[in-house]
Amino acid sequence: MPDTDHRRWSALPAESDTIDSSPRPFPSPSLETTAVSLSLTRAIVEQCPTQLTARHRQQFSELGYIALAGVLSESEVVAARQALTELTHRLMQAARRGEGEVKQARPGATLNYAGPQVVTQGGGCAIHFEAGIDPLELSDDEAEDRFRKIHGYQDGHPTFQQLVAHPRIQGFIGDLIGQQMLLKDVMALSKPPFIGSEKPWHQDNAYFNYLPLELIGTAWIALDDTTVDNGCMHLLPGQHTRGALRHHHTIDCEILADRIEPEQAVPVELKAGGVLFFSAMLPHQTPPNSSPLRRRALQFQYRGVETRKVSKEEYGKIFAEADGTPASCALAYETG
Repeated sequence: MPDTDHRRWSALPAESDTIDSSPRPFPSPSLETTAVSLSLTRAIVEQCPTQLTARHRQQFSELGYIALAGVLSESEVVAARQALTELTHRLMQAARRGEGEVKQARPGATLNYAGPQVVTQGGGCAIHFEAGIDPLELSDDEAEDRFRKIHGYQDGHPTFQQLVAHPRIQGFIGDLIGQQMLLKDVMALSKPPFIGSEKPWHQDNAYFNYLPLELIGTAWIALDDTTVDNGCMHLLPGQHTRGALRHHHTIDCEILADRIEPEQAVPVELKAGGVLFFSAMLPHQTPPNSSPLRRRALQFQYRGVETRKVSKEEYGKIFAEADGTPASCALAYETG
């Protein structure tokens, strides 16, 4: 990252360390913001402060993200990894006892959902694998090494319950969004060495149906050092201000290729314990893991206390392109 980019943000005033409870609508993209966004070759990453300031809030408002190193301590990272190990082993052992279900992909599933998943009784938690893997043939350790995604695990271990309410996670995303936040969803995202697949370009709000759009945000927590080679996050800084971009179903639910310019993307390389906070309107992507190193992350998605859930039809009228074309994943099945 060029020094000039960092100075551009470091020079902003840091006069307030208190939470402003008013929602922060996305600003119209300025020439200055556009120029800074295009000049970045790496995302801006700084050491985690005790409290966020006006400078952090301005960067989040204009670029759609902040990335902080050292949000979690080394001991917290170790505890999170251990909790993920225990959860994975417990899920697999339950499946072998018949206390869960192995679900195969539905016909016509996109590539990222072509693999099987192990679902707990009641369907509260599921562990997804890449295509071609038979999870019941794996040992507990092999399953942990090779899973693609786990969702619905927030109550599966005390460590996760603590992390979703962590003051430097839930508290920080609330400060950036501008109001108290509620947990919406959790995922554990893994890219196994050499086989970890791409997550294509998307906006998180394409998967949701909560309004207002600007009151949704994500905390992406690195449990391993993340690099370009092992599939770190990539962003299009400032592009959250463009509004909804049409999604369709190919590799996954993803933004139509002609809606974005991937050459403007910047990678966010984080050490374990670093956290990326970003707007649910910001286009982002993770490439395949081409390295011998595993890449694990926890993803917590939050919504403001003033958000409301709406029908997919009502949502499609708001999460839509300028000409009114619905842009969500749910309506992409119907519009083609």
